Amino acid sequence: MRIIKYKKTGKNKYNILFDNNKSITLYEDIILKYELLLKKEIKDLDAILLDNKNYEAYDKALSYIKIKMRCESEIRNYLLKNNYNEKLIDEVILKLKNNNLLNEELYIKAYTYDKFNINNYGPKKIINELIKLGLDENNIYKYSVIDEELLYDKLDKLIEKKIKQFKNYTGDVLKYKIESYFVNLGYEKEMINEILSNKDTLSNDYEKEYQKLYAKYSKKYSGFELDMRIKQKLMAKGYRK
Repeated sequence: MRIIKYKKTGKNKYNILFDNNKSITLYEDIILKYELLLKKEIKDLDAILLDNKNYEAYDKALSYIKIKMRCESEIRNYLLKNNYNEKLIDEVILKLKNNNLLNEELYIKAYTYDKFNINNYGPKKIINELIKLGLDENNIYKYSVIDEELLYDKLDKLIEKKIKQFKNYTGDVLKYKIESYFVNLGYEKEMINEILSNKDTLSNDYEKEYQKLYAKYSKKYSGFELDMRIKQKLMAKGYRK
């Protein structure tokens, strides 16, 4: 087959038309590698197409990591979904590593920063998500560290915001809901409770609620019955004193 025409179809791709009216699309680097601008006659088309396929896989991986930083398992899954075989994917990943385009340390640090600052994930959830991605656990624990003071300050602000959102709850029910929410988000229970213990709105609620109920029910009830009515209402609102 002899090349009779080149037509650019993308940033670094060309459609090549042969004298038998067949055409293929090749990457610019492949055209240069096989000197197809000089050698118009194609003798081993299969070898060229295989090499082009390999280059295509690497190019797709590059485009994928240009969107945002990726780890090895994300690239592997992405290429598998695009129907590339395991052997070729291994070669692409090795090439990316050799070109310093796959770096676990940088990925873990960037992932931790984004999830903590944008998604409000706590340390435990960040670590669990990184483990799911198949990263080295030693690297995860080494590079996903969040400053303790920064962590405490952020959690304190998040809890304050959540208290306002849970305004229909009080007492132990409110504490349980806040604790459950932030434990699921990856924060330590001890830190959550330490912050909650310093919240005046929670510690003063019981007395305020008791006085409000007493003023209401003391007009109708007295003695044991009054006491039981108030306790029943307090328990329904989440207080356990």
